[in-house]
Amino acid sequence: MWLALILIGLTYLNRPSATPVILAQTGSNLQVLNLVNDLRVRNGLPPFVWDQRLAVAAQNQADFMAANNVYSHTGAGGSTPQSRASAAGFPGRATENVVGGTNLTPGQGVVWWINSPIHLNTLLAPHYSHVGIGTAQGYDQNFYALVAGSPNGYSAPTVPQVTDDNDQLLAPVAPVVIAEPREDGSIVHVVDSGQSFWVIAARYEIPLNQLYLYNNLNEDSVISPGDELTIRLADGQEPPPTPTPPPFYTVREGESWWTIAAWHKLSVSDLLWLNSASEQSVLHAGDEVRIALLPGESPPPTPTPQLTHVVAAGETAWDISLRYGLPLDELIILNNLGPQAILSVGDELLIVTPTSTPTATIPPTGTPTPTQTPTRTPMSSPTPDPQMVHQAIMDLRPTATPTPGQNTLLEAGIFGQFGLLTSIGFLAAGLLAIIVVWRKVG
Repeated sequence: MWLALILIGLTYLNRPSATPVILAQTGSNLQVLNLVNDLRVRNGLPPFVWDQRLAVAAQNQADFMAANNVYSHTGAGGSTPQSRASAAGFPGRATENVVGGTNLTPGQGVVWWINSPIHLNTLLAPHYSHVGIGTAQGYDQNFYALVAGSPNGYSAPTVPQVTDDNDQLLAPVAPVVIAEPREDGSIVHVVDSGQSFWVIAARYEIPLNQLYLYNNLNEDSVISPGDELTIRLADGQEPPPTPTPPPFYTVREGESWWTIAAWHKLSVSDLLWLNSASEQSVLHAGDEVRIALLPGESPPPTPTPQLTHVVAAGETAWDISLRYGLPLDELIILNNLGPQAILSVGDELLIVTPTSTPTATIPPTGTPTPTQTPTRTPMSSPTPDPQMVHQAIMDLRPTATPTPGQNTLLEAGIFGQFGLLTSIGFLAAGLLAIIVVWRKVG
């Protein structure tokens, strides 16, 4: 009997472990994967690699949302996208997109993510290489979860990324009932409470810009419950002309030439050219900045090369010469900077490119000029003496701070050497006199 029990126990201990659930790339999961990978390829990125561990993490969150009718990154027991991926055995960094709605198809879910910048960033992030997708149904809604990850050791270019770890950034998708076409073939949607442009565009699977165009609206427009939005034009109806972008932009607090150029997809140089401005031009909140030319409007004249530089706080002649690729000696000669010259904030210095002004020839090192009280030499003075220019260059180059009293020590060394030679001379003369006397006595 005991032998039988032992054999039964050994059989139980050695039985095969339960086969893990394999989430196949089929059905809705496969549709989402194909749509997302098509989006990445069209944007010059490699497609995501399917990862079973990330798929398990995604499916767990999709099941949790479907069972509890919630849209959240927080899962069972307070888990997070990263903790769920780690628990599934994924060895690296992970993030998550979720979406859901009544009769929401995989295509509509992906469009929802595309129209939301924070979720689009996950889909197009080059530093994520692997993905898993989960889908579930509950409360008459379809729920989707996508977990993207990067295994430890994966190397890819990094880009600034907006995180979506804060659940407050997410909002449930308000149910959108698809409107039936009217007799003329048009489709008009009546806005319901909690709906937004990008939710409506996602449900009807149309580009967000098309929704704006058909309704003469823009990204700053506001919609309210009861508003009617044209989704599809009537049969034979011509679409309205694409609106001409406004030529001016009102500067907001904290904005700069660089941020405004980036927002409007301009280069900084083009933006400065349109406004006949330079990098030193200061922007204030409320200023109007030109961002485009109206049809038929003449462009501003081609900007002339920058001739001067206004000294900013903390800048030195050496800094300015490096900024413009201008040899320091040229900068000094051009602006008649004397020895020990001090640059003050607001000073305007002439600048030239290395090809527009020949490099000045610096004479051999001579005797240093006496130390002077620091003063600013007038910019309009005649060309300085070459010896003075050389001294100014030596003073303006970034060198170690001289030790106090260094000149005094140098002078003391010179005089000390002179005194030593004198002493040796007297000693030699004395010895010679002793020898002469000794010979006479001998």
